[in-house]
Amino acid sequence: MRLLRRLWPRTLFGQLLLIMISGTLLVQLVSSSIWFDVRFAQVFEAPVRLIAARSAPLIAQGDCHATPPPLPSRYHLRCAETLPEAQPGDPHSRRRIELLLNQALSYELGHTLKAQVLKLQLTDELGRPVLWRSLFGLRIAQAHLQFAVPLADGHWLLVDGEELQGWSGESAWVLISDYLLRVYAVRILAVLLVCLVAVRLCLRPLHRLADAALGLGRNLEQPPLPLEGPEEVRQAAQAFNAMQQRLIAMVNDKAYFLAAVSHDLRTPLTRMRLRLERLEDGEHKERLRQNIAQMDAMIGQVLDYLRAGEQLTLQEVNLDRLVARVCADLASVEEPLPVSGSIGRLRVDALMLQRCLQNLLVNALRYGRKVSVRLEAEATQVRLHVEDRGPGIDAALLSTVADPFVRGDSSRNQNSGGYGLGLSIAQRIAASHGGALQVANREGGGLVATVVLAR
Repeated sequence: MRLLRRLWPRTLFGQLLLIMISGTLLVQLVSSSIWFDVRFAQVFEAPVRLIAARSAPLIAQGDCHATPPPLPSRYHLRCAETLPEAQPGDPHSRRRIELLLNQALSYELGHTLKAQVLKLQLTDELGRPVLWRSLFGLRIAQAHLQFAVPLADGHWLLVDGEELQGWSGESAWVLISDYLLRVYAVRILAVLLVCLVAVRLCLRPLHRLADAALGLGRNLEQPPLPLEGPEEVRQAAQAFNAMQQRLIAMVNDKAYFLAAVSHDLRTPLTRMRLRLERLEDGEHKERLRQNIAQMDAMIGQVLDYLRAGEQLTLQEVNLDRLVARVCADLASVEEPLPVSGSIGRLRVDALMLQRCLQNLLVNALRYGRKVSVRLEAEATQVRLHVEDRGPGIDAALLSTVADPFVRGDSSRNQNSGGYGLGLSIAQRIAASHGGALQVANREGGGLVATVVLAR
């Protein structure tokens, strides 16, 4: 089963072509029996006519007691009081040859005759029966025909004759190659052309649908798909356009939500700060000030997380300069944030990618030490590695550490003040660029966060 799965084509064109060719070959093999019957009759046609022509003078005499005339070579003649039993064989072929024999005898004798075929066989020069090989002309076969003719006195005249088959002009391989070429190769070529035309006509709307689905992440406001092609494709395009409109409505709703959160939550916090300034200095005032700062920071991170999935403004950006500038802004004497490697230019949203890198660097500076950035360029994608030497993260948390409000503080710095959204924001920004964020522990301690972006 595994081998069949590996051999099974992955494209619709390959699957359709395999099904069509297999079905055509199967139908052709089944219908070859019809060709065999026709071929069998053609092989016997010339010998039967020769036997009828040479037997007609013997039948015209019609007397079992008279001295028989000289017989042709390989011909035998005798009389019987009763009709002998016919040799077992294919009744369909016997009826066909019997009809041909009666037509030939009637033509030679000038009147209708009802001869009955008793034996019908193809043999080689040694008398061994051959069938398939003789049809393809591997060896010149002999047609052996025995039939009985009723006489006026009630006896049966039995005629037994042999003639060379009438189909022996070409060699075996010429006949076989001609049959395979004209019957199988031509049909397979025709099926291939039909599949090409069918796939090109039917799959063109599906290709447009796939391209539109890929482009939807980059441009939500792209033109809707045209409703054309087969009925099923038109329904899929209509459903896709409806989904696009719903996504646009959801994005607009989120924008309204962000505006409402920014106004409705930040406004009360501002009033609380103003009232707090009227209070006398003391422990309660300082605690309230810290609580307000924490609420403001939490709201800011939540808004940053929601904005991270918005539509991007893509442009050609020199990532080496962008990374160097971010590292220079966050570097200090204790943590110089060295950068190694080079990527070059890439089409990204500079502001979003800068925020992604800042979150990863701040996270590394908060929890680890000896933080560095390593850039890696490949043929189809680029990688930005932010590495640190710290306590790392428990292996059980690596798969969920980038989820919203999930923190790895149990294994890293216990006194950090994050809200579990830094890696989540970085992950959403990477995903909005068609990439991914990968987090893994380093050998020797520490963590490496890798942003993978497609070229």
